[in-house]
Amino acid sequence: MDKDMYNSLDEEYKKPYGAVKVGTEVSFCIHIDKLSDVKDAKLVIFPIDHWEEREEVDLKLSKFNNSKNFYSCNFTPLKEEVYYYYFKMFINGEYKELRRGQASYGVFGKEDNECFQLTSYTKDISVPDFMKGAIFYQIFPDRFCKSNEIKNCNFNDRKIHSDWYENPDYMPVDGKILNNDYFGGDLKGITQKLDYIKSLGVNIIYLNPIFEAHSNHRYDTANYLKIDPLLGGIDDFKKLCSEANRRDIKIILDGVFNHTGSDSIYFNKNNRYDSVGAYNSYDSIYREWYNFYLYPDKYDSWWGFETLPKLNQNCDASLKYIEKVVKSWIDNGASGFRFDVVDEINNERFYRISRAVKESKATTIGEVWEDVSVKEAYGERKNYFTKNTLDSAMNYVFKDALFEFFETKNSEVLLDKILRIVENYPKENLDALMNIISSHDIERALTRLAKGPCDNKDRFWQASNDYLDPSTYEYGKSQLKLLSTMQYFLPGNPCLYYGDEAGVYGFKDPFNRKTYPWGREDTDLIEFYKTIGNIRREEAYLKDARFVPILFNNSTCVFARESLDKKDSLFVGVNLSKNTLDLDFLKPNKILYSMDDNDTKLAPNKALVLKK
Repeated sequence: MDKDMYNSLDEEYKKPYGAVKVGTEVSFCIHIDKLSDVKDAKLVIFPIDHWEEREEVDLKLSKFNNSKNFYSCNFTPLKEEVYYYYFKMFINGEYKELRRGQASYGVFGKEDNECFQLTSYTKDISVPDFMKGAIFYQIFPDRFCKSNEIKNCNFNDRKIHSDWYENPDYMPVDGKILNNDYFGGDLKGITQKLDYIKSLGVNIIYLNPIFEAHSNHRYDTANYLKIDPLLGGIDDFKKLCSEANRRDIKIILDGVFNHTGSDSIYFNKNNRYDSVGAYNSYDSIYREWYNFYLYPDKYDSWWGFETLPKLNQNCDASLKYIEKVVKSWIDNGASGFRFDVVDEINNERFYRISRAVKESKATTIGEVWEDVSVKEAYGERKNYFTKNTLDSAMNYVFKDALFEFFETKNSEVLLDKILRIVENYPKENLDALMNIISSHDIERALTRLAKGPCDNKDRFWQASNDYLDPSTYEYGKSQLKLLSTMQYFLPGNPCLYYGDEAGVYGFKDPFNRKTYPWGREDTDLIEFYKTIGNIRREEAYLKDARFVPILFNNSTCVFARESLDKKDSLFVGVNLSKNTLDLDFLKPNKILYSMDDNDTKLAPNKALVLKK
């Protein structure tokens, strides 16, 4: 069979495995049936965007056995680059090309079949140790916990909910979504709940924006150097960071450096501030920060939203300001930044921002919805991992693959998508990934599992379908436990979106941004997350363990995470089929978690975590 000829995941065929540091010699070997007539065989390899720079390397007969001949060659990538490759050969009287099939096996195919990928990355990679073996907890600050302390907020255009448990506003006003309703969650409230967060096994808190802004989501920054007054002040932030660090928890901030708010000290379209903003005067020191087409009313903005003027990518003054901003907040206690819409910032500019963070020994995480290794945007191939500008990314690829599996029950496709990331990403970045299943931008996992996605549905539809009756809730909850079991033990770091562990559900914005239900939590679900969180933390080798697929068949997934020294192994099984699967063949020493009766038989719609 074709797939017996080459498998890029197996070091018998390609060594070393996966992505490599630039300058590393890589050996390739294809296994050809001994009876085949091979006249010519070559490795064809080229930088992803430069077919014209392709190299053809002769494959030479290197060894043989009773059934196979082995043709081998070596290639050393000399650029920090993503390479595509395939094999071509004159075999049995015709030219054929061996390209990538499912799960990284080689198959004979046409020229439009996929190539294999080789990622070559910088030798100077530097991912902070705290990014490995972590559990993230994402908090939307206005909706997590309020301390009830009176804030000095003089903005009179904000609505404050009196009932913590009511739904966020979702109706447009005069055809506009205002996002001006607040619940009063604050930094002191988060500080008060650090022991609870720690009990979930968490050691990194990712905060949605906290800088002054005039919407409840705060992605329309008004002042990068000031905390929004409803959240508190600089002393509150420093106290949060110090108390978190005392519990071995790092604080990551949301950096919105692609655009600002139009209602800001920098643009000042609404004249809220005394500053001379870019909109107020052609001579403003901030005018060059933005691209005006017809001053002052026509300007470049994020996806056409006039309230979000986009920063000029070629403005050095704003870049230097941002560099100072990130260093200032790291000095105040932050351990890094998650960069909003990072793919809209060009490579040269983001390299500078990234350096400012990394020079302070902090971390960089990107909002990237696709395969980070081959991400392209605005005509530019991104170099996040090859050049070490991002340590990590929000792993939407795993999220999409997991939900697709739960909706289609096709585990073979799931495995293929997992293996692509494992193979394409540098190991250092793979181990630092932020594996999400819910966030402020997508449906809560519980709702999606119970009712499906809400693609192309408006807010009125979402509001009318938001409720989960008891039986639907219990079904979604059981599916959430299965999904989260996979999330917590795949390569990378799980990210728990605040309230998912307490049974919060909802479709997209604003229904996915409800308040944490203090006093009304689903305590059974919380105990589940504490259990799998503590397994993650106690099995320390998981921080960089190898991913080993064992059984991906129809609706069943079984995989192992094996320590690099092969002394420890953890097995995870999830069964979405209607049949019971016997896992006795794994010979585990201990059952760490079982949704059933602590048996190694994996019942339908159940999950097991075993240790060998």
